[in-house]
Amino acid sequence: MKRMDSKVSADLIALMEKAAEFHGHLGPFLVIGVRIGKTVKQILNNEEYSKLQATVKIPLLTPFSCVIDGIQAITHCTVGNQKLRIENSQKEITVYFKLQNSDRTLNVSVNQKTIEDLMNKISEGAPNEELAWKIANMPENQLFTIENQ
Repeated sequence: MKRMDSKVSADLIALMEKAAEFHGHLGPFLVIGVRIGKTVKQILNNEEYSKLQATVKIPLLTPFSCVIDGIQAITHCTVGNQKLRIENSQKEITVYFKLQNSDRTLNVSVNQKTIEDLMNKISEGAPNEELAWKIANMPENQLFTIENQ
């Protein structure tokens, strides 16, 4: 994987490589999913993390749906193990995480302006990998908001 910026942690680069291998290529929406998964993993300890279930509310069109593969690659919540549900939305990208046998939830909503900016850059022909690295470098509070309950 071509490293575009030295500010990205080695840990995040490794997760991006893992997700790109699973997904087939590196792109900005895949990295959004990776960042969501990494953040949730940091919030939860390993014991709780294994009990995670996710519902992804997202437009079921590419490139938006690439977020799903990033989440699957990092959280191990998949359709196959029945820990991942996917719901169609018109615009929003929100992931609802719940711990099995618990009332604890984490809700992660991607900033709508970030999505709009990405779509504009994609329509202008910006390379996917370049945009992926921009997402990797973006401060978390600009990328998404988290409700931790």
